[in-house]
Amino acid sequence: MIEASIGALSGLIPAFLVLAAVLGLAAAAAAKAKGGSVVLSLLCAGALAGVLVVTLLPGGGGTGQGASCDTGLPGWAFLGSESSRLNVALFVPVSFLAVLLFRRPIAVLSGSWLLTGGIELVQAVAELGRACSYDDLKANALGGCLGVLFGVVALWVRQRRRPLTRRDTLWGSGSAVLGGLLLTGAFAVAVEPLHGDAQAQDRRALEFAQESWLDGAVADLYGRPENGMTVTRKKVAEGRWRLVVDLGRRGSFVVRWPERRLERFRWDEPDGDGDRDGAADGGDGVLAAGRARSVGDRFVGKWFPEARAGAEVTVVPLRDGWGGHLLSYRDPASGGRGPARLEARVSPGGRVVEVTAHGAPRAG
Repeated sequence: MIEASIGALSGLIPAFLVLAAVLGLAAAAAAKAKGGSVVLSLLCAGALAGVLVVTLLPGGGGTGQGASCDTGLPGWAFLGSESSRLNVALFVPVSFLAVLLFRRPIAVLSGSWLLTGGIELVQAVAELGRACSYDDLKANALGGCLGVLFGVVALWVRQRRRPLTRRDTLWGSGSAVLGGLLLTGAFAVAVEPLHGDAQAQDRRALEFAQESWLDGAVADLYGRPENGMTVTRKKVAEGRWRLVVDLGRRGSFVVRWPERRLERFRWDEPDGDGDRDGAADGGDGVLAAGRARSVGDRFVGKWFPEARAGAEVTVVPLRDGWGGHLLSYRDPASGGRGPARLEARVSPGGRVVEVTAHGAPRAG
């Protein structure tokens, strides 16, 4: 998680400042109402804000395997990684300050463990570009233990009496057991474990194959390659994926994998003079319906061959301020081989700028 946070550093500090301010105000108000330490409350809120921003700020990483979590290294081997050691350090301050603030070490330890489990669960199931890892979970849990231990020592030195109480032990242990059962159930139901180097290599090989093909598709669809494309992978069935490709201001498209078939396509860049191959139809820059049909047929025939074969095609001029034509391909006898209806918008410059498949066959 640390590498992803460094990659998103441009948004890390503003997000931290905003969240720290929100949590700090709430913590200070609660401390004043209950006669607690405002300074400790603010420090604890700031430490918690740092944990949440570092672990949950959207980034550019991820496993590429949908709701999955890397099982990581066995035993204590994870501590050999600098990233894991940083993850240990991440949870020490918030646990330490929470013990000093609430004076309930067992409850704080329970909360620390549940917090790190919840964070990894969110990273696994949410589209944040973050990678869930049991190594991170172990590192954060160890950091929570160390923070609680330091807090217990600090309380004992200051008060010269045992900081543990029966009530704290009962409530903390009970919440740890209940929350642990809920998190374990959630991981078992919603998260697929990824085991060992073999799966990691398979995953990297799959992502490399996908991105290599997408590079060619971008160059074909948009006329030139794109270095800044963002790919979001959604697993829809075993071995089958939906790849959502975002090119920023240039547009976006959606692909079914491994079929390598488009589901949606959008071109957001304005037409240039070089694109206006339909202007020759009449000399006034207006694309004729026949020319629009020809442009649409070429595009659909290449990227949606199932929809093109035997389809009934209608061409309608658009009066929505954009101009161009809307082509509708209907194939009521597709038999599930292709989309039942496909709509393609052709710009006045003679370029397909948007395609949407309706009733596309499900991957499975």
